[in-house]
Formats: sequence, C-alpha cells, structure tokens
Amino acid sequence: MALLLSGLAGCDSPTTTRTASDPGTPPFTAANGESPASPGSAAVAQQGAAALAASGAPLPDSLHLISPGRAGRLRLGMTEKRLKNSVSASLLTRITYQDRDGQMLPAYELRDAQTPQAPATILHLIGDSATGFRVRRIRIYSSLYRTAEGIGVGSPFGAARQNLGLTRIRNTPAGLAAVSGEVQLAWVIDPNSLPNKPPEQIQSSEIPPASRITGVLLYK
Repeated sequence: MALLLSGLAGCDSPTTTRTASDPGTPPFTAANGESPASPGSAAVAQQGAAALAASGAPLPDSLHLISPGRAGRLRLGMTEKRLKNSVSASLLTRITYQDRDGQMLPAYELRDAQTPQAPATILHLIGDSATGFRVRRIRIYSSLYRTAEGIGVGSPFGAARQNLGLTRIRNTPAGLAAVSGEVQLAWVIDPNSLPNKPPEQIQSSEIPPASRITGVLLYK
C-alpha cells in the first residue's frame, strides 16, 4: 500500500458515498491474533489518576494507543474477517467510500464500546470479494486515541511537530494534514486556525504551533 501521500492527497474522493450518517469529514491477541479485550475502554479522563506524558497530556490505555500502522487493536492490513472477529458487530456500521479511481469500496465506522458518544473511527478497506478485503487506512476523530507522547485529537500541532517530526503538509479529503512520514501518521489541522488562503498555498511555517489537531490519519 504505497500511500505516502497519494493515499492522503487524492486517494479518496471528498464526496464519499455513505450508507450511514457521516460523523464529519473536515483521514488491532486472542486465538485470532487480536486483543481479547473489548474496544473502547473508559476514557482516559475517567480513569482517575491517569498517567501523563512529559507534556502533561493524558496517556492512552492499550486499546487507544496510536503507533505506526496501529490504533489499539486495529492494524493497517488486517483482514475484514479478523476485524469482525476482534470487535463486536454492534460497534461496526458498514459504509462505503470512493477511491481516487472512482471505485466504490467498503468501509466501517467503529464506535467505542464504553464511550459511544465519541466520534467514530473510520476504517477504509481495499481489495475485492474474490481475494478478500483488508484495512487500508484508519481515520481517527476521537480524543481517546493518543500516541505514547500523549498526542492526538485536540493536541496542538506544535507538540506533534516537536515530538514526531514533520515531513510535509498536504491537502487531503479530510482537510489540510501535516505528515510525519517517519511514523506514518498525518495530523489534520483545524481549518479555523489556518491562514486565509487556498490550502495548497499554505506553507508549514504558516501553521501556528497552537493550531489544534482535529483528526489523525494512519496510512502505509
């Protein structure tokens, strides 16, 4: 999945076709190889004396830890069958999305078991009915998910840049994203904090460090 940023800049049409309500677009072990715990344990903020990163941000539990190619138990490349064996069917809503070639492909909205009001995680799949589908991309909009550095939705862009680096910025279907290529993560930036100019003209130096992250995109 050579997405480095064909997958972010133009792989999906911004006019995604859905079979469920859109939470907003401004872009994983038991016997089956996955964690046996239920997804979406209680939010870090509800855990009382939660561990804190050096920055003072709350650290995620294991089911909400973002790392290269992973978001908790979710993994890029995992099969649809494994996904369905790993999470409760009641938490998954099947939807569709359109790739850059205009092909309609399956996707899922994944709700958090203990915090159902949190924004759903979006899983884009790739493949076909003959060979099977697998997870191609993960879009996170919930602040429950964070890196080991405590960075996630709601964090300032400056913290992500300082701790995880910056490769480039790209305009994606999810919004203007700052890409940390080394860790294969992209941070969608709050458009209200950006300069008043077309996204393709914005330079990385023009993104205020205090700009908030509104989404995290995992790609490969």
